[in-house]
Amino acid sequence: MYSTVYGVQTLVDRELAISSGYKNADINSNEIPGREEKAVNQGSKMKVLCWYGKNFLAFVLAGFGVFLFLYFSSATISAEEGCIPVDGLEFICGVNQAEDLLRMPNSNFVIASGRISDTEGQIYAIDKNSRIVSELFPRNVLEAKHDIENFGDCPGSINAFQPHGISVREMGQDAYWLYVVGHGYREAIEVFSLKINDDIPSLRWVGCIEAPNQVERFNAVTVLPNNKIAVTHLPPAGSPNRGSGEVWEWSSNEGWEIVKGSQMPGPNGIVASSDGSTLFVAAYLGTSLKKLERQSSSQPIQVETIYSIDNIRWSDEGELLLAAHDRGCTPRGGCSNSSATHLLKASPIDLEIETIRVIPVLDVFPVGTVIIDVGDEYWVGGIAGTDRIAIFR
Repeated sequence: MYSTVYGVQTLVDRELAISSGYKNADINSNEIPGREEKAVNQGSKMKVLCWYGKNFLAFVLAGFGVFLFLYFSSATISAEEGCIPVDGLEFICGVNQAEDLLRMPNSNFVIASGRISDTEGQIYAIDKNSRIVSELFPRNVLEAKHDIENFGDCPGSINAFQPHGISVREMGQDAYWLYVVGHGYREAIEVFSLKINDDIPSLRWVGCIEAPNQVERFNAVTVLPNNKIAVTHLPPAGSPNRGSGEVWEWSSNEGWEIVKGSQMPGPNGIVASSDGSTLFVAAYLGTSLKKLERQSSSQPIQVETIYSIDNIRWSDEGELLLAAHDRGCTPRGGCSNSSATHLLKASPIDLEIETIRVIPVLDVFPVGTVIIDVGDEYWVGGIAGTDRIAIFR
């Protein structure tokens, strides 16, 4: 700040020297002839006043800019300091309530669905190596381009919604469709074109699939062959239908229909086998895990647990990864607060469940909702106000 003030005085001295006729004066010596004299004419004084008037605002703004820089620099440092490990967990901060995580195939990126409110949220990309977080939606999203051929019934794009469950379909080299369960202005599956590059993935809205009238609130989505999808319907708290629910399937030719035998108390997470013949569904309020055959009349395989299972993801080794809560839920929808997040794995053959780790309720990470494996690490997304993803090995 001293050098700035000194610079102002030097410039004023130059103006005084020049206006007094001393164009060759040595302004660095502070020996400007006539400074002590009062022979400066009125025109010289006016020049100095004009100079002050023209430059005063610039100096004020420059000083304010320095203040802001220092302020936000300290805020950034504080945020980094607040992202320290806790109970053996590392964190990636700057992600608002990542309810679902999806590791992109053949790339360094993980996609996360975040939420701000019941009607707003973000979609993020996180580089698994640098752990840099980039927002893809709503900031930085490319201009919408409606795919009428595949999503002709969609009324048009929207600028805000709350993202929930996500799933991805490969469409070509480094090109995908990202399906996102969306709440808010409408209940629908929002569809984006997702392209992966070396720096930051790009996202462009291309269409939507509006929910049928019977659906109050979708939860999770998984892709199926032939451009089909399957989605869980979990009626919200306070609904007279709380405690019921089912899995819906959609195709552009046939529209929506209920998957036979999929009725259960509060269906939540869902994934499909690679050939699409089998669905694995979490009955959150029924505290069970189900295995459904889409094209068979055989009875579903069901394993009862003491946990309410949230999202389901495939591991690299072909096991089911489960994030679950000990809430004592009843089939009618009554649940207590969870005391911990139970991270589990299950065999897709017989649904036998093992515990990977238990994370207690933490101030910075109250509840986890999804677990994925990323190399030799496990990443856990969560809600309830958290601003980070938890990581452990």
